[in-house]
Amino acid sequence: MTQEPRVEKLKVGLMPYLNSAVFYKRLPDDTADLVEYVPREMALAVERGDLDAGPMPVTEWFRMDGALTPVGDFCVATKQMSVSILLFSSRMPGEMEGARIAITEQTATTVQLMRVLFKEHWGVEPDSLVTRDEPHDAILLIGDEALCNRSGIDDFPFVHDLGEVWNEMTGLPFVYAHWLARLDTAPEALAGLEGAIGESLDSALADVEALTSEGWPAANMRPEEAVSYLEQFTYRMGEQEREALELFRTYYDRLSLWRPALTTTNSNRN
Repeated sequence: MTQEPRVEKLKVGLMPYLNSAVFYKRLPDDTADLVEYVPREMALAVERGDLDAGPMPVTEWFRMDGALTPVGDFCVATKQMSVSILLFSSRMPGEMEGARIAITEQTATTVQLMRVLFKEHWGVEPDSLVTRDEPHDAILLIGDEALCNRSGIDDFPFVHDLGEVWNEMTGLPFVYAHWLARLDTAPEALAGLEGAIGESLDSALADVEALTSEGWPAANMRPEEAVSYLEQFTYRMGEQEREALELFRTYYDRLSLWRPALTTTNSNRN
């Protein structure tokens, strides 16, 4: 039986990182019920039906192909440097054959980007991906946690910005997330969400200084640092972003199937 589109107020995922704040800061309160999720959890919440829409990790979009519909052309992408997708290592990546890499369970797309870069760019294959509680030779951090540690981590003298490495390899931007909604979302609700996000985004980007006037305490960033950081990002999918996404999927499909374990729950903050 065909599902009837739902018309009640939408539940929309709120990505808790500075690089996504532009979508939400000017969003009218009556647009949707916002629920905070990190990337991997957001995808699972949409899949379960706990959320109607949100900025989804692109690798989870690949996995759920055919079950989602775009919300406009909104995305989270970097032109070159990401500044907040950082691999900290005890030795150079080309010397990490057989290494153990600690990852955060928040990640979905970024860990797959790292796997692609090891295979296609650095030409080595780490031995395993582990939790931070286990011995490791490198650690992958994302979002505000990466920003907090951007000056470095003891015992890991090498720092690699994965967005920058991707750009060096391909000459293209990298798309981390794409706004998507469940197929059973009512068309009028989807159109309303798209319009509200577009207006919020345009308003925020037109006055980034106001958006970041208090800096971003969660990442220990002063206002001018937050502005500089947000300038690295693109929030609408253009021709280059689509080309980059297609190329990344080609590389991603060559990898062995693997997804990080997930043990946490959402913070459920509105």
